[in-house]
Amino acid sequence: MTETATEAAATDAAGIFTHWLTRFAAAVRDGSAEDLAGLLDPEATWRDFMAFPWDFHHTVGRDETVARFLELSKTQDASGFTVSQEQAPFAAGTRINGFFDFTTRDRTDRGYVALVPDGDRFIASVLQTQVTGLLDHPERTRHNRDEGKVYGVVPGRTRWSADRGQEAAFADRDPAVLILGAGHNGLSIAARLRALDVPALVIDREERVGDTWRNRYASLALHSTTYGDHLPYLPLPPTWTAHTPKDKFADLLESYATLMDLNVWTSTTFLKGHYDEAERRWVIQVRRGDGSVRTLRPRHFVVAGGLYGVPKIPQLKGMETFTGVAAHSDEFQDGDAYEGKRALVIGAGVSGHELAHDLCEHGADVTMLQRSSTYVITYGTYHKCFSTLFTEDMPYSADIGDQMAYALPPERSDENSKALTRQAAEADKDLLDQLQARGFKINMGPDGGGILAAINNGMDSYQIDIGASQLIADGEIGLKQGTEVAEIAGGTVTFTDGSALTDVDLIIFATGYHQFWGHIKPALGSVGDLFDKVYGRAGDGEYANTWRRSAHPGIWFGTGFIRMARYYTQFMALLIKAIEEGIEPYDPRDRAAG
Repeated sequence: MTETATEAAATDAAGIFTHWLTRFAAAVRDGSAEDLAGLLDPEATWRDFMAFPWDFHHTVGRDETVARFLELSKTQDASGFTVSQEQAPFAAGTRINGFFDFTTRDRTDRGYVALVPDGDRFIASVLQTQVTGLLDHPERTRHNRDEGKVYGVVPGRTRWSADRGQEAAFADRDPAVLILGAGHNGLSIAARLRALDVPALVIDREERVGDTWRNRYASLALHSTTYGDHLPYLPLPPTWTAHTPKDKFADLLESYATLMDLNVWTSTTFLKGHYDEAERRWVIQVRRGDGSVRTLRPRHFVVAGGLYGVPKIPQLKGMETFTGVAAHSDEFQDGDAYEGKRALVIGAGVSGHELAHDLCEHGADVTMLQRSSTYVITYGTYHKCFSTLFTEDMPYSADIGDQMAYALPPERSDENSKALTRQAAEADKDLLDQLQARGFKINMGPDGGGILAAINNGMDSYQIDIGASQLIADGEIGLKQGTEVAEIAGGTVTFTDGSALTDVDLIIFATGYHQFWGHIKPALGSVGDLFDKVYGRAGDGEYANTWRRSAHPGIWFGTGFIRMARYYTQFMALLIKAIEEGIEPYDPRDRAAG
């Protein structure tokens, strides 16, 4: 009996992958386009994260991939292709996932391929490569970790705690990198830089690390599960809750800053900054908690915000006459004080749904105002469709899961998102039909791409349902759709369709946030004018000015969800380290001039 592709993959994944990699290495060594093409599917793609040029790039299709890979392999001295010691090949149906180590001119790198059957052989449909380190500047991890305390006799020995205090104070020196924001993005890049011996300082206006999360509404929790929701270098313990409440996550951030020996100034407000062209440094003023103003001159300034900035609050006619309580979802805390009272939630995204849910659970009479339409997916379906690489039983580390998750070029991942969005809508059909029957308007995300497209476009008009949608479908949460607030008079809210809601005790503005970049842009003067987009897609399909060099030397942007921060910060940190060590120019124009 002829062995099927599934059986071959299951019984000899390592052998099949090793055979493929041997031929791949020979084709690259010989510069043979014909041999390399024979190892790739006609629709094969390649995505590279700084293993070759110090940037993100990708190719689509075998011909483009072969030409570009051979060109860059030659110019960057790619060699040493061997089966990775970190992750053994494994099969998933007929597909074999394999990983390999290699080096380029000044870097250590790791690659990933997805092999698929083609007759009696296997060829690559997906190729991904990424830098993992600098050859001459390894991270301070494992065998290269810091000593902590040097044993033996050390005259005039100082204490670790005193040394840490002095380091964090930056009293007589400037940090090489100043990071604005002590959330998961800022702390992740700080940890990566510390492991590379790059002096970095994080500033945050809140009193404690994590307060941005602590101060949000009480019912908030992460929608992702714990299997991949850790920050760099510090996996979560097996006792960690499957879903992380916001206060628990806040405490994790604070603990992380301590455990990773990060230099953080809390109660510190960014005032303004400008770039000194002559010195090639930023001049940034911050106000400390004691009211003093400090001027810092870092070579690199990292703006590490969340996806969103300051709250959006609409201006409503008669709002000054409202006799109840009005608050944006950013500041509203808890629904337990509103039993028997009437509440209006303006907005139908995640926050609007969760606050309406919380108020309903606490006995309030809640009405949601949905002004346009919302993408809806249930929590269970979201994880079944969009989080399949991160599960309790995943046979690889989260770092390997990250590499597979970001293996496809954006246009191909967009295609997958659309297909998965259709699949999710079919799985959630009963609930979606009930919502639409109630009058709730549904969309499929930007261009049909669902939740991932919404996030990638900086939109918050989506809902990962943990119960509120069913309450709306059942009429437990009232619904006003396709109208706006016309006027408020005392406790009465009148809508543009002529209807009214009387005796309103609470109005919550779940109306979203401005983009995080907008609120800092004016403080950077002429440099801010160089940026028309931060986050979202650039012309090359990768993220615009984010986690890579930006439109101006020395200013960097990092934003996104937790897994994105864990993944992308390694590349930003290694590039900054390469610049600090003179491997890469500070300003790319120097290379062109030279």
